[in-house]
Amino acid sequence: MVMRRHILNAVETGESDPVAARLRGRVRAEPNDVGLRLQLAAHYGQIDLQELELEHLRLAVERFPLSWEARRALAGVLRAATLSAQAVETLAGFVRSGDDAARDLELLNLLGICQDEAGDWKAGEGAFREALALAPERDYLHNNLGFNLLEQGRVGEAIVSFEQALKRNPRSAVARNNLGVALARSSAIPEAVRHFENLVDAATANSNAAAALMEQNRYHEGRRLLEAALDHNPRNPAALANLKLVSEHDRKPAEVRLRPLASGWKRPLALLRRTFGFSPPKPREGGDRQERIAMSSKELSKEE
Repeated sequence: MVMRRHILNAVETGESDPVAARLRGRVRAEPNDVGLRLQLAAHYGQIDLQELELEHLRLAVERFPLSWEARRALAGVLRAATLSAQAVETLAGFVRSGDDAARDLELLNLLGICQDEAGDWKAGEGAFREALALAPERDYLHNNLGFNLLEQGRVGEAIVSFEQALKRNPRSAVARNNLGVALARSSAIPEAVRHFENLVDAATANSNAAAALMEQNRYHEGRRLLEAALDHNPRNPAALANLKLVSEHDRKPAEVRLRPLASGWKRPLALLRRTFGFSPPKPREGGDRQERIAMSSKELSKEE
């Protein structure tokens, strides 16, 4: 800890980082330029000094309380550090304070995501619905509302939201994946598999549908889908890994000989990535670690 503090002090004083020293000099010369302060904070994030990144973003918000760019940056870094409750606090009182609809839309969307990740699903739903009232044509907002509803167990409503997202953007892989998960949970298995097959091969599509059922402890139904997946491709690694998980839970032997999985193999996923409309901070170690057997995905605004 003492050594870490020495490193931070050296960077802050410019002893070991000429880029930081140059930016700090510009900030001192132009103290009312919020953009320079955000550049300095971003630099610290890029060199993996998150303590300084957060410190300077908090100072930026304190000095420029009306800057939506500073709020967005701070909330994004807090979220990446799995401090979603603090991100909500950063945004909640500010997000409706201006008259810039595009800005409000982006911050409402980010607020909803942070509220979801803090476990406040009802508040997240409200933020997404408020954003949709501003821009009902945005597919990612329908997708994010659908994700929220799915996590609340309101599967039928979630399906409608994902269908609305695909109506507006038929090429959205995120919404199509999420619709597949929702359909599987609603027992519309053939339809779920068809949606997954728009994204992956038939074996992986059946395995993804099985994973969605396994999340609900529906291992018997999941096993049937995994057998179908292995009929398509007996060596499909996702299906083999999921069949191993099913066997561990239902105590029944696997129907095929399980081959050793590669070292470090994670539980198979249908789709992992969220999409961002701006350069987001990378998740910290221990944050946003996608290791579920299946998951739905959210999207941040695709526009600045």
